[in-house]
Amino acid sequence: MFWQRSYDRGKTMAAAEKARSRGRVRKAVRCYLKVLEHDPADHVVRSKVAPLLARVGRWDESRQNFDKAAAGYLDAGFTPKAIAVWTVAAQTFPEQVEYWERIANEQVKRGKRQDAVLALLQGRSMLRNKRQRPLALLLLRQVLELEPGHVDATIDLADQLRRDGTHDEAKRLLAGLLVRIGKVRSLRRRVRFAQFRLEPSIRGLLDWALAR
Repeated sequence: MFWQRSYDRGKTMAAAEKARSRGRVRKAVRCYLKVLEHDPADHVVRSKVAPLLARVGRWDESRQNFDKAAAGYLDAGFTPKAIAVWTVAAQTFPEQVEYWERIANEQVKRGKRQDAVLALLQGRSMLRNKRQRPLALLLLRQVLELEPGHVDATIDLADQLRRDGTHDEAKRLLAGLLVRIGKVRSLRRRVRFAQFRLEPSIRGLLDWALAR
């Protein structure tokens, strides 16, 4: 008769941490999942195993563990920890922009609109190729909903719209921004340059050069 080896949480966690520190990802995953078999509500372990699952190509399981870990922290009232989990999830899956949206929503609920804006901009910074442009546009629009006069986001959004061929909306955005920034020359020059790129002309060149 074969006896099943008894489970020792301490030893299993130690083995997982040792394996992770040495880059033995698959072994670390096995150990962490064994802990979760015995304690499914361990949000700390879920948050540790989630990015490792992504590294070994187990994408769905990775997202599920990110989601469960964050939900567990939220239910327990630990919003900052949930935000930390979502941040790692968003960095692991840049195109899953709902993670950045969740972060932004929670920051707004906490009265931290600027942190919400920064989260959305961080998400946008990870979306650089043409295929990802619709996602970048989505995040930039949400930035402007929170902070309509955000200079960098407005210029970025206008540039993405220009690349997408949506010139009329880009023109409206830049014209509105020009009114908002007033007579600050450094900002006017940036906006005028964006307008010149959108619609090159001699007048546009002079507007940029003179920051008028």
